[in-house]
Amino acid sequence: MGKDVALERIVNLTFAFLRAETQGRHYISADWVIKHVDGYAKNSAGQIRSDAAAHQLFKRDRAALDRAGVPIETIATGAQTLYRLRTEDYSLPEVTFTPEEATVLALAGQMGLGDELATFSRSGWTKIAASGVQRELTSTPRYTPVNDVNAIAVRDFDAILAARTHRSAITFDYYETSTSSPQQRVMDPWSIVSERDRVYLVGYDHDRQAPRCFRITKVAGIRRVDSETDFVEPDANIDLQQLVKEQLRRGKLLVNSVIAVQSGKAQELTSRGEWQQDGTLLLRDVDRDWLVRTLARYAPHARALSPTDLITDVVSLLKQAAGVD
Repeated sequence: MGKDVALERIVNLTFAFLRAETQGRHYISADWVIKHVDGYAKNSAGQIRSDAAAHQLFKRDRAALDRAGVPIETIATGAQTLYRLRTEDYSLPEVTFTPEEATVLALAGQMGLGDELATFSRSGWTKIAASGVQRELTSTPRYTPVNDVNAIAVRDFDAILAARTHRSAITFDYYETSTSSPQQRVMDPWSIVSERDRVYLVGYDHDRQAPRCFRITKVAGIRRVDSETDFVEPDANIDLQQLVKEQLRRGKLLVNSVIAVQSGKAQELTSRGEWQQDGTLLLRDVDRDWLVRTLARYAPHARALSPTDLITDVVSLLKQAAGVD
């Protein structure tokens, strides 16, 4: 579905009037609107509008706001005409959300950064968040676009949101590896959490009867189902981020390592570490197998300094790749 360019422009104009009031500017001119509000100086194709066309468009949008009950006051001041939103006659009611609704909005805001979901998020959650809506699951961090996010299909995301909203279970196929047979799982979804550039679906696993997380790229066919049991909510003090970390720690060996990296190289490593005063890079709680493979791949631009057993394994892998005993 294509976006409604006119509606988006009018919404932006309304927010411009509201912001002018909150910043003490009160009155704004048509020239200011054309310069600062998206959609007036250029059309949707990026072509520059004539001054007359832009002013006519602003006039048309003011009329649309008036029809919608948004009171715009016009003040003539000699050489120019100024406009303001009469906030005394236009007070938006305070918006409140239930914990479930706030959680859904938080999920929407997080996930909207991916390719397929970007349009969904930008016009909606961005403006809601700007108005001060608070999310319920504060322990789940905000994150930046990553590959896992881009891989989520809108239909799967919709199923998760609908299930969370209506407190219903979901079922999906879980693939432990890319070649393994799928396992059908049933879960009460709680949230979506990112950890080290990966995204996980977190909830109550009916099969294990315990909280679990599944990497989003390893599940498919997410759909809502009726459950014979009540929806299991997370404990009030549960830290979903920590839950994911603990499950990952149980499933693999995590290590701390100090490495040396040539300037401008191995961004995959430098993005995950902490630079030390001596110029080395400290990596904390990283998957040991991943680190061995990654160091070998970036050699000689990156090399391990500790621990010793890790250095030995990297050297062994490099020798194996080179066919050296």
